[in-house]
Amino acid sequence: EKNAAKTRLVDELTFSLLTMFRTLRQCLKYTRGEKIDLVIAAGYSMAMVALLLRVFGKARKVVCTVVDHLPPAGSLALRIHRRIAGWLTYFTARYDDEVWVISPRIPAMRFNSKSHVIPFAIDDSKAALTERAEIGYIGFPTHDHALDLAFEVCRKHGIRLNIIGQSPYLESIKPLAPPQAVFYGQLNDKEKIKDILSRCFCGYAIYRRTGPQSYSYYGFPSKSLYYFANNIPLLTTDTSLFTQEVGKLGIGRVVEPTLEQIEKAVLDLKKGFPVYYETINRFRETWNAGVEKFHRERLSALLKDRPE
Repeated sequence: EKNAAKTRLVDELTFSLLTMFRTLRQCLKYTRGEKIDLVIAAGYSMAMVALLLRVFGKARKVVCTVVDHLPPAGSLALRIHRRIAGWLTYFTARYDDEVWVISPRIPAMRFNSKSHVIPFAIDDSKAALTERAEIGYIGFPTHDHALDLAFEVCRKHGIRLNIIGQSPYLESIKPLAPPQAVFYGQLNDKEKIKDILSRCFCGYAIYRRTGPQSYSYYGFPSKSLYYFANNIPLLTTDTSLFTQEVGKLGIGRVVEPTLEQIEKAVLDLKKGFPVYYETINRFRETWNAGVEKFHRERLSALLKDRPE
């Protein structure tokens, strides 16, 4: 574990240089003697390897996926690191055949005219429509996630709060938690997560920071994929571009990060859960059809001139 931590630190300090070497070695190992028609690379580090393969004729086309943007903030060292990482992302974006971003707010879109917003598929856990009385949270808890406000609401109304995730910040606020809060730590067991969320009527995704200074502004609330998979309506703030659609689609509530609004929305979600459950069923079906359409169209366009 200590060696893994040291390796991660070295990788971060060298802007994923170790990841690049490992990726290149594995790619050459498993594609020996073959030419790659299309490489879909995650982030600038994988994309650089893919572009190198294209330069030497090993790969024909390269797509880079960009799923986040970290605005320069924090200490001087952190701001410098984020700026350099941003420049590396923009550099690779210029030379990729296409760039797929998770949100049109991600700046990398500006550097490639063939950029597209990629939708992520939502699983269906087949969660039954039952009377639910709990709230679920998944993530890496920080002050920005306003769990202290969730504590207050749950304490006042006797609602069980399930917290999946761990962080130093969470440890610091555990003494403030109501007796109804249950801390599961880091969970990777999908069945266990499904079992916990199948009892929840509300998926908690509140953010205190909602403007361009927040990384969430540029992304997509990934925890919502877990919630929607279990037919749980989303309780969130107007942070990402996607959250602007949540209220319109009837798949959750969008509020200001205040105790009063969060409390009111929680009670509304609990009361109207059966309606939200059915609405999410219809939304997920339509959304996933769009996901399939996106990949079918993009892959068809990218591979249309592939040699037989």
